[in-house]
Amino acid sequence: MEDIEKAVFPSAAGTSAGGLEMRCVVFAHHRDRLVLIRQHKDPVYGDAWTLPGGVLDYGVHPRLCATRLLREQTGENPRAIRLVGVRSGTDREWILTFQFEAEMPEETTLAQGANEVRLEAMDAKIPEDLHPWARSDLEMYKVLRLVKAAHPMPK
Repeated sequence: MEDIEKAVFPSAAGTSAGGLEMRCVVFAHHRDRLVLIRQHKDPVYGDAWTLPGGVLDYGVHPRLCATRLLREQTGENPRAIRLVGVRSGTDREWILTFQFEAEMPEETTLAQGANEVRLEAMDAKIPEDLHPWARSDLEMYKVLRLVKAAHPMPK
């Protein structure tokens, strides 16, 4: 695990404790396309398309939870997954969202998970049928990719 990701998380059963909820969103790439999922009749997203992710478990490293969620939602383990950001919100409740970027294996079918899966071109405009929260995450991610491309890390 990368040093930047090492942290101590509260050890408690379930997915929330002390008013803090930890979530993740995964920007999963498959052959230069972005993975979107639809969880039919989801209590939060309804039938809208969204990005893979969900609520993280306390006492488990966020990268491991994100990998598990991605596997459950798409039917595949990522070839690589890395943390790209952490965002917090205080809308009545504290929510900490870990943002991951994942590379899916080339040979994956993405058809064996618990959700409907589709692929979108990375450079295409943001789909109209994307849930507003996922739209916000994807807009931020696209800006982050542009900044990264304009200012590559020195080797």
